[in-house]
Amino acid sequence: MGLRRSQLVVVWLIGAAVILPNASIAPAIPDIADAFGISDQTSVFILMTAHAPGLFMASVIGVAADRYGRRRIIVPCLLLFGLAGLVIMASTNLAMLLTFRFIQGLGSSGFLSLALVIIGDNYQGVERTRIIGQNALAMNLSVALLPAAGGLLTELFGWRGPFAMHAATIVLALFAATLLPPDERRTPQPLRHQLRQARPHLMRREVGVLLLVAPFTFLVFFAVGITTMPIHLENEFRASAGIRGVIQSLPAVTAGLIALSMGRIAARHSISTMVRAGYIGFVICLTGMALSPSLAVIIAPVLVLGAADQLVVVPLQSRAASLAPEEHRAVMVAAWGTAIRIGQVSGPAVVAGLLAVGDTRLVLWAGAALSAVMLIFITLVRPYIDRDPEFRLCGGK
Repeated sequence: MGLRRSQLVVVWLIGAAVILPNASIAPAIPDIADAFGISDQTSVFILMTAHAPGLFMASVIGVAADRYGRRRIIVPCLLLFGLAGLVIMASTNLAMLLTFRFIQGLGSSGFLSLALVIIGDNYQGVERTRIIGQNALAMNLSVALLPAAGGLLTELFGWRGPFAMHAATIVLALFAATLLPPDERRTPQPLRHQLRQARPHLMRREVGVLLLVAPFTFLVFFAVGITTMPIHLENEFRASAGIRGVIQSLPAVTAGLIALSMGRIAARHSISTMVRAGYIGFVICLTGMALSPSLAVIIAPVLVLGAADQLVVVPLQSRAASLAPEEHRAVMVAAWGTAIRIGQVSGPAVVAGLLAVGDTRLVLWAGAALSAVMLIFITLVRPYIDRDPEFRLCGGK
């Protein structure tokens, strides 16, 4: 059991591509707003549009991956995303940009869930968590590099520059088609029968808790780390696109350290302990950012953001991949993916609403308050988070 190194690298790159839709263009958002004459509140929807399709496409992709195979689904997803990104570079109006951002979202809806499914198919237990931590490290390298690269390309070529990076998924699709494990020859069962068999796994209380925590986690991260941070840095500190990109890359430093250590951390601590530590980090980070008087001071809480995100997301991703047998794993992870998309989509929308009545500091304080509430909730539902993920009661393995 396990993947060859070349196959694992492709999976990591697919996981890293999850970051492309927003992190690569986030430093350019103020410039896009200026180019099309829109407000800060409206500009956040440029980020949201790429995640909206995931609300319905994540589940569709999950069902398709269980029916037809992982490789047959991920390759066209990668191609669609990359080609749409190239078209966006030629956008002449906001409607065209948003339309192809939505099309990009159709493709990117399957990136993370299918990467996790492939890992889940080939690894188990602490080893699975370790490999998912390595996948998270690849994502964090993207978080480190893409905002800085996006900021540099914005300063050199204007707001269209960062979208050129999206063409990388076209090349990645070619590697995926040739290197990923071949899909087993399958005779798809009737869709109704497939969904009926998957239903008991999705209805478990452990799954319900997981799907409730996921959107709030990503709401906090996307509302602050991706959406609010560049606006806050420009409005409060007059930071340029290049400086914004560098600061947005900083969370990847601490996130990478946590990802490298995830195997050891998971072997010593329960999932709920790691998740609670992460939410404590969110509270500290957001409070610190709201109180920071200068760019120099804000660096410390920004670094905490990366560690907090990894302590929450990686254990929950591993749990999502463990809560169903292989034949229903893609559906389970797709449900997790849909929950994630709710947070990714609602994050920018919440930011827009709060900016309509206040400033970016209000957003940061609201995020800190929500994180404190989630910390209390995680403490109350610890037994469901830490319960043995075996699925004997659902008729599985």
